[in-house]
Amino acid sequence: MKNKTQIFLIAIAVIGFYGFAGSSVFANGGPFMLKYPNGDPAAKGVLARLDPGLKPGRETRLRVIKEDLKVTFGHEHMPKINTEGPPLTNVSAQYTIENPTNEPIEVDFGFPILRGIYVSPFAMMPTPDVKILFGQKQVKCTIISNSAIYGIIRQRAREIIKNAINEDQKLNNLIIAIQSKNPQDCETERKILYAYLTDTMKWNQQDAALLVEYAGLDFGKLRSHPPDRMGWWMGSDSRLIELMNDNLGPLAAIGEQKATQFFAQLASCFKPETTAAYDSIFTAWGGDVRERSVDLETGEIRPREITVNPEMLNKPTHLYTDTTIYARIDYLDPKANVTENEKSSCKAILKNLPVIFTFAPMNILHYQVKFPAKSTQTLTVSYSQYAYSDTRSPSSYQLAYVLHPASFWKEFGPINLEVIVPEGVTFRASDNAGIEAGLAQKKFRKSGPDIFTGKLKSKTGELYLAVDAASWKKSVKKVVLGELKTKVQTVAQQAK
Repeated sequence: MKNKTQIFLIAIAVIGFYGFAGSSVFANGGPFMLKYPNGDPAAKGVLARLDPGLKPGRETRLRVIKEDLKVTFGHEHMPKINTEGPPLTNVSAQYTIENPTNEPIEVDFGFPILRGIYVSPFAMMPTPDVKILFGQKQVKCTIISNSAIYGIIRQRAREIIKNAINEDQKLNNLIIAIQSKNPQDCETERKILYAYLTDTMKWNQQDAALLVEYAGLDFGKLRSHPPDRMGWWMGSDSRLIELMNDNLGPLAAIGEQKATQFFAQLASCFKPETTAAYDSIFTAWGGDVRERSVDLETGEIRPREITVNPEMLNKPTHLYTDTTIYARIDYLDPKANVTENEKSSCKAILKNLPVIFTFAPMNILHYQVKFPAKSTQTLTVSYSQYAYSDTRSPSSYQLAYVLHPASFWKEFGPINLEVIVPEGVTFRASDNAGIEAGLAQKKFRKSGPDIFTGKLKSKTGELYLAVDAASWKKSVKKVVLGELKTKVQTVAQQAK
């Protein structure tokens, strides 16, 4: 008899990449401190809403004997040395898992990754740098991108909005009145709807303005989806692609993040309990929706700090531009194929949306594995991603890994950690992870990278690893000079 369960291991995810223009944002406190050239308008913002079905499950039959976690901040992973760019880190989490039962157990794994997965821009067929191995056999993996998660949020939010409007006959009639006229001829109907929302329904002016714009935009037909919500993100690649493109319409001009925030904000006006749904998912995983970092000097966890380089605001396609900043920029694609009325609506939406869309960037790996009866197997998840920048002095490049899912197993052995950094690069791990002193003891070599090892005492919360930005850049320049010297010597030898 075949048993099947749903388990979710985690590491925690990247916000989708799209350009921006301008630097205007609203002021209002933040999930991380964002320091703009003209001040610090970072804001706490509004959380995205996700279906509670993405919360993890618990496994009681399989045993994790140990986890070997290896993180490499190395030059060898860089596809192209760039002295101004962050490290391209490699993460490998190998689990040794035992099935002590007399029956095979098939498991669905979900593995969310905080921030981004590296995709080489130089490959002929760009593919995310992710690999799942069961023993030595590679396992097929579906990547549920942050864009697909955005799509799920928009789909659920739009259903909530539609149902709420249908239940209010007066509201429904007012919206139909707007939709039955040409956009340029319905100013009176728009004012009547606005007055009904603010006077009768007691909405604030910003939310009322958002619904007025919603009434006048065409997002396409609301497609019906199966009631099994888990089927959305565990479904086929084609379904995920559909979700990524659904419920955008002309709002594609302001980007998927702001479009998703728009739907989520309106849904929360009708159904306030949806407000904390996304936050509760991160809580369930043991993560934090706020962007955080380890302080390079103290080892303490604190809000991440970013100082925006004014020059970078004019380089939206720069390879290393931090995409989490995009949600904090009011961006309207000047080349978008929208009418003047739709463009006006987009501007009104940007003006009236709450300050910041706080969506901790996340991708989810989904794969299935079958453990034979009475067997012990290794399961390895590996991926590459750029470390993110923290600009509090001394500035650093960081990586975050969530340990908490280890607590979802009835039996989960030690987590052994190995961190590799280039020789001479300053390294720091967060103290809150309960890392033993052994991690700070370098295995001295005459040459080569520095290797730090340790055993994590805590199996909850998040692990943060950081390297000093200045010493990293110095090491990169050393490599560049070394490569240049080698090339010169090679050319000289060939010329002889």
